[in-house]
Amino acid sequence: MEISEQSSPQNEAVQSPVTTPEVAHTESVIATSSQVEVPEKLIDQVIGQEHAVEVIKKAAIQRRHVMMIGSPGTGKSMLGKAMAEMLPKEELQDILAYPNSDDSNNPVIRTVSGGRGKQIVAAHKAEAKKKIQFRNTLLMLLLIGIIGYSFLTYQWLMGIIAAAFVFMALRYTTPREEAMVPKLLVSNDTKNIAPFIDGTGSHAGALLGDVRHDPFQSGGLETPAHDRVEVGAIHRAHGGVLFIDEINTLDPHSQQNLLTALY
Repeated sequence: MEISEQSSPQNEAVQSPVTTPEVAHTESVIATSSQVEVPEKLIDQVIGQEHAVEVIKKAAIQRRHVMMIGSPGTGKSMLGKAMAEMLPKEELQDILAYPNSDDSNNPVIRTVSGGRGKQIVAAHKAEAKKKIQFRNTLLMLLLIGIIGYSFLTYQWLMGIIAAAFVFMALRYTTPREEAMVPKLLVSNDTKNIAPFIDGTGSHAGALLGDVRHDPFQSGGLETPAHDRVEVGAIHRAHGGVLFIDEINTLDPHSQQNLLTALY
């Protein structure tokens, strides 16, 4: 408001007319959903669960368990995936199972930094392949020598029997190089975030790991013990989030063990 100066003895105040500024109202019009800005992080996409978001952030920093109770569709799975994004991927590890020369039924478990597991297995496979090729070459030369000698001495039948005996003896007495290759149980080389494993409805073996049965336990046909080891969801989720929905679907014993671990 602007007031003019006095112009008469009667002290009449002349007031200039008030001008009302024009206010321009602009409305943003969104034509398609592609124009809506979506936050990069999943935790920032959660709407209406501010307290839960705060709890998830604290749990990710302090590495704690979280129990969420809510109706379907309230965002429990989304919060679990968001927590996995906040965990450090640099601490992920690969898990390998090695054969144990002292006790074949008790494999050796080893952890290495994420991404090295496949390199180690590839190196062992390449070494085993070289040994197999070298052994097969020596065996072929030995058989050719035995059969050639039998033809020179006209003892063909004895030569064939001797060659078959040597082949079978070497086949079942020499160790199998491929059985010494470690098994990669958990690989995190391709993950750019911490793992999120949904273990909903898993039985005890799928949740905690198991050992496969070997129908051929002798005669050179048996499967090495370290190759029969199967990891569970709890191992694959190591360093990340193991999400178990509908806990009431687990058997009571598993529920007690799980709740004991949470508390």
